[in-house]
Amino acid sequence: MLDTVDEGRLRELIRRLDGLTAAGAFARTLGCPVDPGIADAVRFDHSALLVFPDTVSDVRDFLAGVGFDTGPSVPSKVVRARLARRYEVSETDLDVTIVRAWPADGEPGGLEIFVLPRKTVAPGLVEQERLTGEESHDGWLVAPERLEQTRRTCRHLASMNPDGGGYNPHDDPGSGGRSVVYFKTGPDSDGRQSRIELTAQGHQAEVLATHLSEPDESAGEHKALLTILSGHWAARALHVAVEIGLADAMGTERLEASKIAAAVACDPFATARLLRYLVRLDVVRERDNGTFELTERGKLLRSEDPFSGLIQLYGNEFYDAWSDFPAAVRTGRTAFGHRYGVEHFEYFSTEPESSRRFDRSMQAVTRLVATELSRSYPFLDGTTVVDIGGGNGTLLRTILEDHSGVSGVVFDRTHVVDAANLDEAPSGLRFVPGDFFTDVPEGADTYLLSRVLHDWNDEDCDRILRNCRRACASGARLLVLERLLPAQRGGPVDADLAPSWDLQMMAITGGQERSREEYDKMMYTNGFRVDAAIPMPVDLKLMVATAL
Repeated sequence: MLDTVDEGRLRELIRRLDGLTAAGAFARTLGCPVDPGIADAVRFDHSALLVFPDTVSDVRDFLAGVGFDTGPSVPSKVVRARLARRYEVSETDLDVTIVRAWPADGEPGGLEIFVLPRKTVAPGLVEQERLTGEESHDGWLVAPERLEQTRRTCRHLASMNPDGGGYNPHDDPGSGGRSVVYFKTGPDSDGRQSRIELTAQGHQAEVLATHLSEPDESAGEHKALLTILSGHWAARALHVAVEIGLADAMGTERLEASKIAAAVACDPFATARLLRYLVRLDVVRERDNGTFELTERGKLLRSEDPFSGLIQLYGNEFYDAWSDFPAAVRTGRTAFGHRYGVEHFEYFSTEPESSRRFDRSMQAVTRLVATELSRSYPFLDGTTVVDIGGGNGTLLRTILEDHSGVSGVVFDRTHVVDAANLDEAPSGLRFVPGDFFTDVPEGADTYLLSRVLHDWNDEDCDRILRNCRRACASGARLLVLERLLPAQRGGPVDADLAPSWDLQMMAITGGQERSREEYDKMMYTNGFRVDAAIPMPVDLKLMVATAL
């Protein structure tokens, strides 16, 4: 049944429709003039409300009784995620359904009712949501090509604060789903906020990335800065989890914190606190009975996975080097060299254990990339591929396993080749020691530089590329795997790994990340033309170049 509180809220919502469908309603809602192009591209779509009946049918029956037709029910991905974050519960515990309705007499104005059966949630959630109306909003349908302009008007001219958003493929699937961005104003005297929704057909990924990366100024810059300052705690928590063998101890079971603590020989109370924090990182999941289990992300922390080696590397030498990052900024030289007295690659050449950990950690990303590279690039039978700086050969092994007619050469420093497992090398794979600053193996059809150039400055990259060009004939291919800095400087970068890794290169190796334009120029200067850039996992791009 639909209780009297929600029935009254729905009736009030319906009474508001006349004002929202009148001419000029969008400008009045924003409280500022809008560009004529926006006015023509925006139309009122619906008013929304979250209600808590016994069943979805209760809402449908009520709406039919007050003269509304309803469409098919669809799940609400965005509201479910917002509620889960707000109340720190699992999304799987929130069965939120959208019921859309329109006046049966053809009058303009629709309703979007979010239905969450009250028997499935704690009473406190129902009371709080009715009090604050966090999910109530007025929705406006925007032409896709005008979504970003309209969003900017709300953000900058109307001074509204971003309030989340997302893409729902289930909503209007015939048009490619819908992209949604929300805005809110500050709370009124009753503590309620005014919210609007802008919806456009299709997956407007770039607009969503921009919107979701902008801070909510109503939350205060103090909180935003504190969030940034606490970022390194997450890295340390992951490092400690690997160091104590937390993931190995948890296995595939659901265990109480005390049992996990006993398995890793740690303090029970401290272990429980660490586990609670790891829940925030989606590394472990806490069940209602107080037990913990690994998530898919958490399984990457097991000792058998190379990602555990990557976490150890970033939690030991690399983490320590960052304490000298001010020296890197002041001098332009690496924090690593300042910390250890020698540079990154020289250090690992003289520290066998650290070198093995470094080489193993590189497999964490290499394994992800290898399968996609083998599938995306046409390695032809009879060709030879030279992987320059190829480490233990993980990348080239995958290529040769998938392309039996291809032969390969892993070219790297002597201590790396000596440590490689040559017994398990597939047929047609050779390991050759050498220095790519001096020369590289000649006569191959394809040369591969996977995450090599970003380790070095422009002058060193020129030396490497010149050696590659001298080694190959015109028409040979050079495959370069790197992250690319955004072409538009100052744009949103939160979801892009390249700017962060640019600082990592400055701190650790003395290299840098570069834009596509910078790589195009560098390649052409050294005798190669970049023909394509193919997306790869973890924000990498495969740049396919031809020797001129």
